[in-house]
Amino acid sequence: FFFFFKQKTAYEILSGLVGSEMCIRDRYQRRVHGIQYLRRMVKHNHAIPNVHLKKHWGPLVKTFFNQPAKKKQRQVAREEKAAKIFPRPINYLRPLIRCPTQRYNMKIRYGRGFTLDEIKNAGLNPQYARSIGIAVDNRRQDMNLETREMNVKRLKSYLAKLILFPGKTTRKLALKQQKAEPMTDAKKEDKKPRKMIVPEAPKEKLELPAAKEQSDDKIVLPMQEQKLREKPQTITPEMKNKTSFKTLRIERVKQRYAGVRKKRAEIAQKEAEEKATKDTSAQQSPLYQHSLK
Repeated sequence: FFFFFKQKTAYEILSGLVGSEMCIRDRYQRRVHGIQYLRRMVKHNHAIPNVHLKKHWGPLVKTFFNQPAKKKQRQVAREEKAAKIFPRPINYLRPLIRCPTQRYNMKIRYGRGFTLDEIKNAGLNPQYARSIGIAVDNRRQDMNLETREMNVKRLKSYLAKLILFPGKTTRKLALKQQKAEPMTDAKKEDKKPRKMIVPEAPKEKLELPAAKEQSDDKIVLPMQEQKLREKPQTITPEMKNKTSFKTLRIERVKQRYAGVRKKRAEIAQKEAEEKATKDTSAQQSPLYQHSLK
């Protein structure tokens, strides 16, 4: 069987409205996504409009028709930046760090920048390091001695391969010396050479083909692949008797009571010194010598 229900007209609904339901007549405005729509009651005895087509998805749609143009714009910006900083490398030197948490700390990745301690141990200062293409992170703290030494070694290898061009001040001084009169011996003794953390490259190095090319490598001094697997070895009786759990517990106890044990040792040493001074003073007294006679 098929049942057909007739849609009620405005007059039929109006007769059934009671109390607060009469406010349906007064609703005539509706705002969706900042767009105002009119909604009025129908005229005469027509059916109440109840069409579900008000989706209004137009304002929510985002288009990216400018994606190819933006890609080209970024490429041009990179080329302009590279030409501006020539012959410096495009990217900075980054440190090697271990990933956080116990789950990932066996993996090594590139960090944001070198710590202040690493820069100091390499014989540099942060301001000068940034000027020669080394990234510096003031917030990072490296508590691992092995990682710190590895990064210091990385910095020193970078400085050994670095070809430092003469700066603006050095070039200006050279031009002034060419134009000026020949200096006397007294003036040469008075004039002190400028102190440089990293010495400027000589003319022979500046004429090399590597000095005339700009490094566009994404990673400066890429790290070597790690070999995590070790060769098989025979298990000795010492390995069997030694347990890592006991070793860790003993080291924790030593670290916990280090201050107390140090204080006890100092007190015991002080008491022993006082006792030794008393014994020497007693032996030197005349009564002690008379008793010996």
